[in-house]
Amino acid sequence: SSFAGQDIALLNSKLADLPLADLVKLCKGTTKVWPDGKTFVLVLRNPDAPEMHAALTKLFGGGTVEAKAAIAKLNETRQAVRIVDSDDELLRTVDSTPGAIGIVDVYAINSSVKVLRIDGKLPFDVGYALKGN
Repeated sequence: SSFAGQDIALLNSKLADLPLADLVKLCKGTTKVWPDGKTFVLVLRNPDAPEMHAALTKLFGGGTVEAKAAIAKLNETRQAVRIVDSDDELLRTVDSTPGAIGIVDVYAINSSVKVLRIDGKLPFDVGYALKGN
């Protein structure tokens, strides 16, 4: 399913809120584990999709090319970033993987995962960090 760029949510099974600065450190590999010691895993659908552009720019500090380079670097030592084929697979992976967060269409969310606040904001709040253009 394709979705509008502004309707992207970050999901996790445990966390409620995360500062964007901490999230960027995890995505760039500066920080490798969560405060509770669980290993960081990011679950995505197609990073080339236009609707992913704004989120990847915020998280990896560049366009698709920079994001893919960062993902490749993160995956050199372990599978820190997992690319999945469907929203359902993404939800299942986040739910079953300790330390995983996922970027997904807000309309695909179910009760197995929680929408993660970024800097205290949810996807439909004004100023939400991962809003598209």
